[in-house]
Amino acid sequence: MKKNLLITATLVLFLFNSCGHRVSDAIAITVYTDSIVSDVSKHPVGINLNFIMDGGRFPEAKKNVTEAVKELGTKYLRYPGGEKSDLYLFSIPPYEESHTSLARTIGLDDYPGVFKDGEFVYDPLDFDEFMKVCRDAGAEPVLVIAADNYLRKPEKGERVSSREALIKHAAEWVRYANIKKKYNVRYWMIGNESWNKNNENSTVDIYAQDVIDFSKTMKAVDPSILVIPNGDSDEFFKAIITKAGDYIDRLCVSNYGVFNFNAGYESYKDTTRCLIWPAQTALNAMNKYATPEQLGKWKLIVAEYGTIDWAGLWHGTNDMGHAIVNFDMTGQLLLEPQIEFSCFWNTRWLNNEEQPQTDHDAIDSNGNINPTGYSLLIWNQFMGDKMIKSESKGYIISYASYSPQKDQLFVYLINKGDREENVNIVIPGKVDAKVVQCWEYFGKDDKDLAPVWQQRDVKDKDITLKKYSITVIEYKLTEG
Repeated sequence: MKKNLLITATLVLFLFNSCGHRVSDAIAITVYTDSIVSDVSKHPVGINLNFIMDGGRFPEAKKNVTEAVKELGTKYLRYPGGEKSDLYLFSIPPYEESHTSLARTIGLDDYPGVFKDGEFVYDPLDFDEFMKVCRDAGAEPVLVIAADNYLRKPEKGERVSSREALIKHAAEWVRYANIKKKYNVRYWMIGNESWNKNNENSTVDIYAQDVIDFSKTMKAVDPSILVIPNGDSDEFFKAIITKAGDYIDRLCVSNYGVFNFNAGYESYKDTTRCLIWPAQTALNAMNKYATPEQLGKWKLIVAEYGTIDWAGLWHGTNDMGHAIVNFDMTGQLLLEPQIEFSCFWNTRWLNNEEQPQTDHDAIDSNGNINPTGYSLLIWNQFMGDKMIKSESKGYIISYASYSPQKDQLFVYLINKGDREENVNIVIPGKVDAKVVQCWEYFGKDDKDLAPVWQQRDVKDKDITLKKYSITVIEYKLTEG
């Protein structure tokens, strides 16, 4: 098969109302297999685990966290999670075993029902248990070390670990993981969202010096590890890169790209949305302030992402609308060649048993996959080695991935609109594209809490995209 192959898939959609009048114009979608955008051969879609919820919290669950992660197909697992990472210690001196402890008792009220008198109510997922999940699921571990909050002033009866104790803990965690246990953990993040107001009494300059000192001590134990600071704004990243750039190996950012959804899902449906502007802010800063040598080895990691609307304009229900937006957000992240991987937030949060569930829980208390979890599962189950250029317009959003060595093409179609679209796929030229399989995920509307995931039989080039749906089609490309 010729390498410079152009496949033009022209989707002609003619929709008629009950009177027989046409209500939709033709839509053309073009997929270019000779235009590679990014390498996704390592399946760079991950998830944040929750050491509080994924241990002994749900002992009667039908599927444990390992089984759920396997079903999701996520190949990067971030642990112990996000902000709670800054209160987590993997062990206590002399650090000879995995024994989960707390770096501080300040702020435990932020986690209602989890702690009582400074102790865990439920058995947490400890570090060795987490590593077993990674190995059983064939996933890469990503660790977040407690580094922030040592500047917070404890009240009477409270305690907080000192800076020196936290640096010592970080070094001992590296030693335990990679020297004693031979886990070969590569990714080590210095704190979580250190720019956040929760990092009381700190500044970007203080954090930059923390990154340097943590990095020096940790790499003295294992020089091969990748040290990763975080940031959010151009100014914050500039300070980290210019002050600590010689001591780091990656950058990370949280990507919550839902912004100005004043009418909820309708704001997304009726406009074209960039859902990765926080990641783009980080990439722009990295490319602006890093030296050529640093750029040659650095990548960006999206430590957290999802459809949470921090402005509260779009209610965060785990429904078909949020699944569609998260699928689109994942696709936009996959198209960025400088992003190494991205981790959805998260498996289960504290209110996991409440109904309806929130959009940021990929699984429920029984380990079943929620709608936003399906938006990850679809990408992970059907992904080629390369993301390639794909053009579309209107209510239909398209992505495509391609494995040249296998002549395998995946086309992903989002119908974010409120009506079905009759699609006729035309692939001209000498190449024959045979449909291998087709799957669809769809809801009655954007608020549907129980969308349907099913395989469908596609025998010809006429395909109807259901309203509020995600469709993936696998093709085998052969010479015509």
